[in-house]
Amino acid sequence: MRTFLATYTLFLALGSTYTCAQSDEKLMKAKELAQKAAIAGDVTKLNIALEHAEEAAKQSSHRANALYYCGFIRYHLCMLPSEKDARERHTDEGIAALEEAISLEPNFADAHALLGSLYGVKAGLGMINGIKYGSKSTSSMERALALVPNNPRVLILHGISLYYTPAMWGGNKEKALMVLQKACELAEQGACIPEKPFSPDWGHAEAFAWKGAIFAGMGDSEYAKAAYERALQIAPDYAWVKHILVPKLGAK
Repeated sequence: MRTFLATYTLFLALGSTYTCAQSDEKLMKAKELAQKAAIAGDVTKLNIALEHAEEAAKQSSHRANALYYCGFIRYHLCMLPSEKDARERHTDEGIAALEEAISLEPNFADAHALLGSLYGVKAGLGMINGIKYGSKSTSSMERALALVPNNPRVLILHGISLYYTPAMWGGNKEKALMVLQKACELAEQGACIPEKPFSPDWGHAEAFAWKGAIFAGMGDSEYAKAAYERALQIAPDYAWVKHILVPKLGAK
């Protein structure tokens, strides 16, 4: 009987290990596909990545990371024009995923920053939401910056927030540009490369894309062009830069 129980216990343990390994494989697929699809602006691939991330979130030993990618994908989906009608749903589900990720790993700086960005999106969906989520957005971003002040992804999201937030609520376009410049410098030094394989490592091309967008918004076409060129050197298939930002700059 004892031999049977020991064998049965070992069988369960091996089965659990195998299931976790499969889930971790789905998580890695979700990470790689999500980041590529975000660069390409590919809705179909973002949704496939979301399926992988949601499956991984059920059983992966890196559940917080899987939930982060659920939020990351939802964030990018809610920004795409084709998903306009589903924007609020993507925002709410992204927020829920990131809040759960933080409940599992309270010091997950990337999750705090992305949650702050999604709170900011939610705040822009109506006056009542603005009152409720504006302060949450600020608090989440401040928490991320306090945890890892030199994380390029945190700085990118912070810079975006500073640029689009009205001045009366703490926005500052010049400061946003400085923050994005710092993100670019850190990314060029290799700061986007994570210590762990399941951790986020996007941000290199995005830092230059957003720096260029801010330069363009402030009327500096020459610096914007240089930033866009660097973004496309890093990520040649960057759809937002290639098909929207560069043509818009050329039309001025």
